[in-house]
Amino acid sequence: MSLKLLMMNSFDQQKAYINARKRLKEEKAFYVHVGVYIAINIVSFIFYKIAFDQSLSNITFWINTLRPFLWGIGLIGHGLWTFRRNIKWLKNTVYSKEWEKRKIKELIDQDDF
Repeated sequence: MSLKLLMMNSFDQQKAYINARKRLKEEKAFYVHVGVYIAINIVSFIFYKIAFDQSLSNITFWINTLRPFLWGIGLIGHGLWTFRRNIKWLKNTVYSKEWEKRKIKELIDQDDF
């Protein structure tokens, strides 16, 4: 086995390891986000229920309804971004490597360099 091939293989393995660590870090951050979302909303709901004498007034109702809803939309976005490599219908979006490669090839063919 040549030294060049061995070094290239080592470089590819190192690059794969770095990419895997990055993906793991993104997934871990997403799961922490889910945990915080659940904990904050449960504690907040209990607090408002106790603090406002078992009846939710109009403003507290909207706070307890809108916060989880809007935060949930953000959480869904975070999940889609984190797992974008695993979701088939996201693979052809502008965020994918395949789309970038196709677009580069298209632009090169179009411009006749």
